[in-house]
Amino acid sequence: MIGAVAASRGKSARICSLVVLCSALTLASQASWAARAITRVDVRPQADHTVIAVFVSDSEPLKVKSFSLEGPSRLVFDFHGAELDRDLPTDISTVAPTLEGIRLGQFSVEPYVARLVVDLAEEYPEPEYEVKAGGEKRETLIVLHNTGPAVLKPPTVEAREDVVLVRLPGVAHLRRFVATLRDPPRVYADLTDAVIEEAHCRQFETGALREVRMGQQPSDPKHPVARVVLELREKQAFTVFQENSDLVLAVAPAPYALPLPTYSAAGRLKGKRVVVDPGHGGKDIGAPAFFGRVPGEPFEKDIVLDIGHRLARLLEAEGADVTMTRRDDRTVSLQERAAIANRLRAHALVSVHCNSCDAPNTLHGTSVFYDHAHSARFAHLIQDELVAALKTNDQGVRNANFAVIRRTKGPGVLVEAAYINHDGDRERLVHPNFRERAARAILRGVIRFLGNASGGDNR
Repeated sequence: MIGAVAASRGKSARICSLVVLCSALTLASQASWAARAITRVDVRPQADHTVIAVFVSDSEPLKVKSFSLEGPSRLVFDFHGAELDRDLPTDISTVAPTLEGIRLGQFSVEPYVARLVVDLAEEYPEPEYEVKAGGEKRETLIVLHNTGPAVLKPPTVEAREDVVLVRLPGVAHLRRFVATLRDPPRVYADLTDAVIEEAHCRQFETGALREVRMGQQPSDPKHPVARVVLELREKQAFTVFQENSDLVLAVAPAPYALPLPTYSAAGRLKGKRVVVDPGHGGKDIGAPAFFGRVPGEPFEKDIVLDIGHRLARLLEAEGADVTMTRRDDRTVSLQERAAIANRLRAHALVSVHCNSCDAPNTLHGTSVFYDHAHSARFAHLIQDELVAALKTNDQGVRNANFAVIRRTKGPGVLVEAAYINHDGDRERLVHPNFRERAARAILRGVIRFLGNASGGDNR
């Protein structure tokens, strides 16, 4: 009996121990599922980033896991072991242009996971971000970079002969609207998602610029607009271009004097053989600026050699195998010019010239000539590009019996950039920027022609 009682007592002790163990495990399990309350979420927009501050009910740091999703684009931050306070809003607005909004939700309760979702604007790249402890012990920070408006710093102004360059640092990526106003003449640029660092107004006593100023425009708070105004002494031609990360506004007395941005090649003419033929040379001066017993400079041969070198440089940058019929001031026969293209089985030949007429200052403008029918489209493409780029009078495309293009078997055209014995055209021809524009326009015509060629030698 005593043994039985002892056994019973031993069994009861084991059951008691098991109950205690189970109770302990249950308490431990309940402790492991206990949630920490997220009591507040603040959004703090800064000049170039946005901070999302998440506050909890104690001082222990939150455990955060993050990832991104697409369709629509969004960033997800999961706070493990956390429960959202019932008074927190589910949607939080933001003025950052790259963010559509912020959403809060309880993702799960077994285990507790609170979720914060940042909806991204589709037109912007996904921002870089970091999660770190805040200045307060109860604070966890999500820092989203490059989400705020760009800060527009005061521009720099540089004069190069008759051209004035106004450079806006670091804002070339912004959406912009550029236009002119009259009385007084002004050029202005509205930059979206930009705020001025400080009010700016700079006046000039001499030169094309009278004043440069910046101001903030009334706009959607989420997409602030900064305006830059160039007030001029008299009407000027203008252009806007990107130079690295800077935006440059340029003004000049005439369009052909305006600077051009650095050329960015894309290798669009790899495998193509192109012959560039600067007309005349050596004893053959071509057309002079002034006819008479002693012809007056500038001469056609010199202007077209410069355009030819510029064109060759651009073609090579695009990957073409380029041959020039002359690279300096030498005489080359018409037969040899065509023979070079034929020996190379060139995909294209471009002969560069300046036009002239018997009565100075009567004709002006740009024209392109071809001989063989297979070159007609080539001529039209180059003429279209030249007239659009140079803003010269459109003298059209013509079929002509010129020796160089007649004797060239493959596609060939002869370009007359402008009239050297017309005062207005000659003023353009002697300007380096005009010759660069002519070369780039011809290049675009070559790319359009050879890019649509069917292959082979394109004869």
